[in-house]
Amino acid sequence: MKTRVVSLQFAFLFKDIVERPDQDFGDLNSEMLNIFDAMPQMIPVPKELSPDIPVMMLRSEKNIYTCNISRARIDFTVNRIGGEKSNVDILKDFNKKVSRMIELILQKQEVIRFGMVAKYFQQDNSAVNTLRNKFFTSVVGEAEELSLRYNKRSEVYGYKINDVLEITAAGVVTGGKVEKGIFIQRDINNHPIHGKNINYDTLLKISKKYASRITEGEIEGLLK
Repeated sequence: MKTRVVSLQFAFLFKDIVERPDQDFGDLNSEMLNIFDAMPQMIPVPKELSPDIPVMMLRSEKNIYTCNISRARIDFTVNRIGGEKSNVDILKDFNKKVSRMIELILQKQEVIRFGMVAKYFQQDNSAVNTLRNKFFTSVVGEAEELSLRYNKRSEVYGYKINDVLEITAAGVVTGGKVEKGIFIQRDINNHPIHGKNINYDTLLKISKKYASRITEGEIEGLLK
């Protein structure tokens, strides 16, 4: 598999700080059909510290699914573990679980911002040359490291949407060996609108619309 999903993440940012996330979201695992089957971690974070620090950490035994819950946000992640599943199957699983989480979380808290982050790795022994030829001019010369970051903004359902791409020539360790290639991170998120929360129908529509941008074909197309 030349191009593979590393992880897919969906973030929910709350309108208000949640005083007791353990009470509000204590039944999240059971509502998600017990996909977080490892022992949950409860972290007694003082209220004086950043509300973004997780106070609850849920995960599956094989670390395929993780969910960090803080007073300000929830981050749900699907991780690739091994090479058995295809990118398509991982994305389908992610989209299905996100749809369910949108329903559950918006029943309990108002959300003003979302984030959808996809991380991919494309095997390429000449990654620097690939990026140089695709995105740069000869001014970079014989650079040994290359990366770029850019944001393409759009608007949908009255929300301004960021589409931030970070592309880097990098190496990853696979099976104890360093594998050369290109690391691609796509971060899609909205600008919050003061005093307005994102309702269930809108967030579901936005997530489905932009899910097409984190598919294998879309990611590979960035480098063609």
